[in-house]
Amino acid sequence: MRLLVLVVIAAAATISITSAQEPPPAVPMPQAADWPRRNVTVQELIQSNHRLTITAGTEVVWSDAHFGRVWFPAGGENPRVERTAQGFRALFPKPGTYRGVFTIVGGHRSDDVYSMIVTVTER
Repeated sequence: MRLLVLVVIAAAATISITSAQEPPPAVPMPQAADWPRRNVTVQELIQSNHRLTITAGTEVVWSDAHFGRVWFPAGGENPRVERTAQGFRALFPKPGTYRGVFTIVGGHRSDDVYSMIVTVTER
């Protein structure tokens, strides 16, 4: 009986540890017909002087594997960036100027942080 209790406890601990190590489920992407999408590579962002101009309602996907991280300060009207299988994504529903940052992996120091400006215009 004690052996059975120990086996059940060990199994529960293993399942708990395995579950804790799994990445969180991906947030479903909006349907392609719902939002226009702009895919951005590291090279494109650098060549554009770290600036993007898009129309309101556009989803930006930083789709290059060389993006280490992409983020905008929390709060206000800033978009929330999510990591997906396609890269980092954010939806820009309203016109405005959004200041964010990104890092590059491969060929750059991993602690270099680059600024970027996303300008969102009316449709």
